[in-house]
Amino acid sequence: MNSTSENLKKLIHIVNMKRYATGDPEDAFRALMEAVEHKVHLFRKDCWNITLELLADHLGLMNNPWRYSLPNVMWKGAISTPSYRGLEELKKQIPVDLIEAYVAAAKAKPWDYPGEVFIKDELAGRANRLGQCLTPRNIVDFMLKCVMDEKAEKKTYSYAKPDLSLLIWQTREALAFNDKLPINLLAERARQHTVIGMTPLLIKYEQEPITDLDPCVGTGRFLLGATLMYPKLPLLLYGVEIDLSLYRACLVNMAMFSNHPYFIICSDTLMLDMKYSADVSSPIWGLGNQWDPPDMSPYYMKFEPPFKFTLKDYALKQKADRAQENKRAVEEIVAKQVTEPEPLPTINFTLREYAQLQKVKRASEKKKAVEELAAKQAIEQ
Repeated sequence: MNSTSENLKKLIHIVNMKRYATGDPEDAFRALMEAVEHKVHLFRKDCWNITLELLADHLGLMNNPWRYSLPNVMWKGAISTPSYRGLEELKKQIPVDLIEAYVAAAKAKPWDYPGEVFIKDELAGRANRLGQCLTPRNIVDFMLKCVMDEKAEKKTYSYAKPDLSLLIWQTREALAFNDKLPINLLAERARQHTVIGMTPLLIKYEQEPITDLDPCVGTGRFLLGATLMYPKLPLLLYGVEIDLSLYRACLVNMAMFSNHPYFIICSDTLMLDMKYSADVSSPIWGLGNQWDPPDMSPYYMKFEPPFKFTLKDYALKQKADRAQENKRAVEEIVAKQVTEPEPLPTINFTLREYAQLQKVKRASEKKKAVEELAAKQAIEQ
């Protein structure tokens, strides 16, 4: 009986995994997220983050952040540490084939499914202090066509392996600061993987690649749209995101779907110094794609205040100046009154005489009004 029950459970599990792998990828992501939620019993946003870490671990992003961006570049940096300390134990409890089912479903219909769950479940919270609102897919496609179609027409050639074809460009321009990368060996390795007729493109640099930067990349929707809509264009994709959760979602999405080299950093776009962020050979892009992003504050703008005092000091100084001006104005008024006293009004009649004058004046005005009314009536008759 137990054997039959176990076989039935296995059969149901296989059927469910097949359904997830061939069905809606968002349903598969939600199933994976619910499996995490049943094991960790945390808030839904935390479960969303842990689900992303499971995917990142499955894809190997923690061991090699450049694995999918630049397959030929060997990562010699530190291995990232998961944010959820119990990830290793959780991996034993979550079926691997459920993770693989989502990956298979998502690759069959590429899109930002973690972002869809993030928006629909309102995981940004009610306050949403960063104003996180991911752009709908139809708007993404429309805006990319407006920007990229003209560039696509000028790039008439195509190639089979854009990641390898762009390796020389990327090595020369984006990671030129890193002398540990042997450019000549990378170029030779790229030529060995090049199909017939592509060697001139690699050697002569006949056309420069197109750089695409999203300063508020979020989960990577615009970069995903660009790489999916124009897979044969020589694109270099750059992104900056301030929120760590969305930054990691972007890394997972780009690893799964990008056809081009990508460089994503976790930083404040408004604080980045333009001499770093606007240059593709800047060292900041070599720090990208890491699950544990490094501190980017050394590349922020350095402000030199024009004043040598704080805003509090400035406010106190303004208050003191206003008090001094008021004191000076009062002193001037007092001094003027002392030196030039105003003459007292002269009164040539008593209050009783003034009352009689007012009575006579009112009687005169009343008489005049009666006469004007009588004259008007006479004219009308």
